[in-house]
Parts: sequence; C-alpha cells; structure tokens
Amino acid sequence: MIYKIRAMIAVGLLFLLLGNKLFSFGFSEKERDTVNLQTFLVSDFGDGEDQNKKIVWKGRFSRFAKPVNLDEPNSPPDPNACKLSYVESKPLGLPQEVDAKQKFCLGIKAQYIKKGYNWIEIYPAVRSEGASEKDTTDKDAKETNISLPGVVKSLDMWVWGGNYDYWLEFYILDYKGFLHRLPAGDISYVGWRNLRTKMPDYIPQAEHHVPFVKPLKLIMIKLWSYPTERVDQFYCYFDYMQVQTDVYMERFNGDDLANNIW
Repeated sequence: MIYKIRAMIAVGLLFLLLGNKLFSFGFSEKERDTVNLQTFLVSDFGDGEDQNKKIVWKGRFSRFAKPVNLDEPNSPPDPNACKLSYVESKPLGLPQEVDAKQKFCLGIKAQYIKKGYNWIEIYPAVRSEGASEKDTTDKDAKETNISLPGVVKSLDMWVWGGNYDYWLEFYILDYKGFLHRLPAGDISYVGWRNLRTKMPDYIPQAEHHVPFVKPLKLIMIKLWSYPTERVDQFYCYFDYMQVQTDVYMERFNGDDLANNIW
C-alpha cells in the first residue's frame, strides 16, 4: 500500500513539474511540441528602444556605499562615488544592423567603506515629463518593470567587466507573484562578454486556461561583490539585453477573444 501511495505522489509531482510545459502554447495533443523561437530586444540601455518606452535605468546601493558625510548615520551615497551614467560606447560583435543603431551603454560605478556582500540594484523607471532621456538622477521617474514576450527560453546581455570580483543576477516576477533570482555568472573578466542565462523550467509561464501565456516581468538586475574584493572602486557597463522566446500560439475559432479583457 505504501508503495502505491509513493507512486501516486511521484506522478503528482511529475504532473506539476510538466504541466506548464505541456500547455505552453498548444492546447491540443498535436500542437503541444510546436515551437517558434524568436529573439526580442528588451533594452538597449539608452538608445532607441528605451527612448521609445521612456525608460531610464536607475540604481540603489547597499548600506556601506560611500556616503556624502561619514559623520551622519543616514547620509545618502555620494553621487560622485556611486552612480549610473550613460556612456557613448558599445561592444564589438553586435550584428551589423544592430551595431548601426547602437550608440550608448549604461555605466555603473561604486565605492564602499567596508568589505562584505555589497550590492547594486539596477532597475527600470519611466522618466518624468520634461526629463532628459539620459538623466539617471530623475527623482520623479517612477519605478516599473519590463514585460518579456512569449515563453522565455533564455535571456542574454552584454556586460563589460574590469576584473572585479562580482557576480550578476536577474530578478524575474512570474504571474503568480513569485520573485525568482537567476544567477548570470561572475564578471571577474576584462572587456565585453555576452552573458546568457537559461530560464528554468520550474518558473511558470503558462496555464491551462485561456489566455494560456502568462508573461514574465523583469524587475531588476543586481550586482553583488564578493567580500574579499576591494571597496575603493568598481566599474561595470551594460548593453543590449534580449530574450530568446517561443511565440508560437495555436489558432482556434474565436482566438480574437483570448486576450480580450473587459
């Protein structure tokens, strides 16, 4: 009897793990394994895509960030030591049609007063009316998130490393309201590299009811320092983030009503 119970539990767990995968796009047995993989730009960090969406990237720094006044406990980070800024530069290796449109990348720098697991949160915000497209200090910009199309298979971004002992994470929100931390690897190297992160199968991106697809949302990018790393300086640059995603959707009679919200 106990073996039957264990077998039923195992089957139930397998169903939970595979349920979202079976119904990603196709609801019929014939169409479940059909895929249409495409690549979509998420952010170009200051160029045309972000400007069209009125997105500006801003930053938050951990408690040991170098303050304006060392004698004041609640002194904010020194803007000359800890800041984000758009810089005219781009990595080599972008496709020709992409390279022609790229001009800016996002620069991040930081200083700390104590060693430890110091961090920097880089998040998207909607710039305020009248603010410059490159103003990362826009105080009226409202924090937002970026919706990722289709069922995401992987996410990649160009990251410039200065051989600092840091690692990078993406924070992803699913439709059930759970926040997932996806490690993208260490950035203790020199120059530009394209870092790719596979989207785990356990993150739900679809359900059994119409509309099937439940898009993920990018909440922020986070940099962490290893506690042995120097604290007097840190530099890093981001450019051209994109997703590889399955956008196949099985057609059915009345599919125009699938995403109709009323």
